[in-house]
Amino acid sequence: MTEGRQGDDAMNRRILVIDDNPAIHADFRKILTPTPIASDDLLATEAELFGTPQTADERVRFDLVTASQGQEGCELVKTAAAEGRPFAMAFVDMRMPPGWDGLETIQRIWAAVPEIEIVICTAFSDYSWEETVRRLGRTDRLLIVKKPFDHAEVLQVASALTHKWNLQQQARRTLSGLSDLVRQRTADLERARDELVGLNQSLVRARDAAESANRSKTIFLANVSHELRTPMTAILGYTEELQVHMGHLAQSSPEQHALETIRRNAQHLVVIIGDLLDMAKIEAGKLTAETVTTDARRTVEEVLTLLQAKAAQKGLTLTCEFATPVPTSVATDPLRLRQILVNLVDNAIKFTSVGGVRLVVRFVAGPPPLLAIEVHDSGAGIAPEALGRMFRPFEQADASTTRQFGGTGLGLAISHHLARLLGGDITVTSEPGRGSCFRLTVATGPIDGVPFAREPGREMPAAALPAVTPTRRLDGTRVLVVEDGADNQMLLDRVLRRAGCDVEIAADGVQCLERAADEGRPLDLILMDIQMPTMDGITATSMLRQRGCRLPIVALTANAMAADQQACIAAGCDAVLTKPIDRARLFETLARFARTPGSEG
Repeated sequence: MTEGRQGDDAMNRRILVIDDNPAIHADFRKILTPTPIASDDLLATEAELFGTPQTADERVRFDLVTASQGQEGCELVKTAAAEGRPFAMAFVDMRMPPGWDGLETIQRIWAAVPEIEIVICTAFSDYSWEETVRRLGRTDRLLIVKKPFDHAEVLQVASALTHKWNLQQQARRTLSGLSDLVRQRTADLERARDELVGLNQSLVRARDAAESANRSKTIFLANVSHELRTPMTAILGYTEELQVHMGHLAQSSPEQHALETIRRNAQHLVVIIGDLLDMAKIEAGKLTAETVTTDARRTVEEVLTLLQAKAAQKGLTLTCEFATPVPTSVATDPLRLRQILVNLVDNAIKFTSVGGVRLVVRFVAGPPPLLAIEVHDSGAGIAPEALGRMFRPFEQADASTTRQFGGTGLGLAISHHLARLLGGDITVTSEPGRGSCFRLTVATGPIDGVPFAREPGREMPAAALPAVTPTRRLDGTRVLVVEDGADNQMLLDRVLRRAGCDVEIAADGVQCLERAADEGRPLDLILMDIQMPTMDGITATSMLRQRGCRLPIVALTANAMAADQQACIAAGCDAVLTKPIDRARLFETLARFARTPGSEG
């Protein structure tokens, strides 16, 4: 017979009463499953016991089941456990003729369901306490309530023991889970131990293989860089030559538009190559930054000038606001700062269709003092679930982004790493449909005594090509170009002759050594390609230095890895220029190293 209900809090409050007296069953029902009309005396007792007045409707009610003798009660206990609805406790009478008495009933119940809490309810027992303990054992699951029992006592015992049972079950589940974890962990550790025994035997081979793979990766990246940068040198170089040659045509002419399209896309490929190499440097922990005195305002203006045309082509505005005065000079890496800003602004333009992109520059006093540059756009925005992966390599907002807008997914990851390398960070906030804001911070370094200004730095001319005006120092400068590629030979010959140089060509290191040894025709400077057939530039440079040659040697290489450039310097090169050729830097380097014509030493 079942009465009452289980509590709403999902606690197990199922109680079994085993007694041969139906009146006792009725007493338990009155106490543990009260009807809405309860006696004032009982409510008063509860108030005294629990400290606050309660109505019958408010009081916890128990799920009560009754049995008239031991065999019946034991079967109910076993059935409830099998059905997954076990009893938390049982009130058991000691004298229950005919059949089992209370002591035997408890023994049999615990044999079937050991965790149930038992309360002996008796007016007189045929067993002494010592005999009871001997047969049932010493346990905290057994209490005795004397008949006639007090209602408050029964209620308190029921509440306490059902709560105890629930806590024990919770603890048992937790311990069981922990035991499972311990067993699993032990099994994992044993497997790991067995694996380590095997791995230790092949550790040297694995180490050698890893080092070999790393060397192969480095060589592969160097070769990829060389093989891509070498043709890009010719593509960009001849495109710029045509733009200069056709300078009389209007910028809007189909010819100029075609040349600008070639140049812009070629430069984009160069950026992708650079991103791949930077990512490799990050993975190897070799990406570095150079700290020099920099006018960050000018860097911002250069980025705006560089990307103004791209924004205009999409009908977007590109503006900059200096929200606070900023230092006129900071200690940072201007090339890396420019790289980050180009990436952030270019992305903002790429993902914005209507409106514009706005830069906000401000100084943050710190400590440490920071320069903050915010890039706001009115684009599509970024979904909240995508924000967390914005700075992971090779990932964009979603799979459709790459198809729609292109890109490798490396720019933000590299920029994020560079920002931290410059003592700052990049954070992003965005609202889908309303646009995004990428906030870049970089450390300014010491600013004591540095003037502050609110206006931008000197503005660079829009879309200007490097000046290629021959100078007095380059006129007549005898330059030996060591380059195996016919296209780049012709390009360098053309560009250098326009600058006033006398140019000779050597196709490899062997020809370079032969020409340099001709004392009757002294040279002023050698432009040395590095990766060439027959004899590479590193070997040729080393041999020239071993022979006592003191001519300035400028490495002109498509290998952009830092290790490659360091190898050039170690071999004896005075400077390293990377392909594709930056004309302004080329002539700046020539002017710095070129001798007075004919002054071999």
